[in-house]
Amino acid sequence: MTARRTPAGTPTRAQAEAATRQAKGSVHEAIGKLIGDDAVQAHGTAEKEAGAADASDTPKSSRP
Repeated sequence: MTARRTPAGTPTRAQAEAATRQAKGSVHEAIGKLIGDDAVQAHGTAEKEAGAADASDTPKSSRP
């Protein structure tokens, strides 16, 4: 099965999900810092880093 091509500049579904995961983790991390809860902050940090890892796993375009 071939992947569907997306117009230039349009994120794929995997890229969008990775960005969403990273943003949600960042929000959780900030909330943990605000309320002083180390567990919430650590969970947010882990989720943010997992989202960043997911984003780096997505194939990059071979076009310049």
